[in-house]
Amino acid sequence: MNKTALLFLLLFALILPSTGHSWEVKSRYATLHYNTKRILNDFNDQIRLGRKLNYLARKKNILTTEDEVLAKIDIIIEKAEVVLDMFPDDLHIHIVLLKNAGEVNRIYKQKYGKKANNIAYYSLAEDTIYISVKNAKLRVLAHEIGHAIVDHYFEVRPPYNIHELLAQFTEKHITD
Repeated sequence: MNKTALLFLLLFALILPSTGHSWEVKSRYATLHYNTKRILNDFNDQIRLGRKLNYLARKKNILTTEDEVLAKIDIIIEKAEVVLDMFPDDLHIHIVLLKNAGEVNRIYKQKYGKKANNIAYYSLAEDTIYISVKNAKLRVLAHEIGHAIVDHYFEVRPPYNIHELLAQFTEKHITD
């Protein structure tokens, strides 16, 4: 196991509250991390796809809530790639579901030593989206996925302002 993977596993173990259980499920584009089935169900309820995106989801073989959430995530990622006209070859991100914004900000402070008021953020260094399930919406997730796509697309990262503009563009156009 390489150092980055080991570091991620260690940080992930520290992030999630101890419940004795944590789950990790993978799709084509993402690995989803959550610590309770309730959080997964709440996230699924919060992420509502528009008519066109929902049509794509109905074509998937969905048997469980995990299947539905992973299908939604992959559909959102594929739509975001189309919106940005960026199709990185190596796109696979981690998404960590957290109960609320307080947990997101606690993790942000642990990692960066700064206070923040985020409901979600994308960690460039970890290739991970941290998102508050309580505040999760299609556009919020699309914004953070936009950051991930931009991060994977360019060999040299664009300046932060460009990164942010592209993520905002993704958020705005994800439902069109």
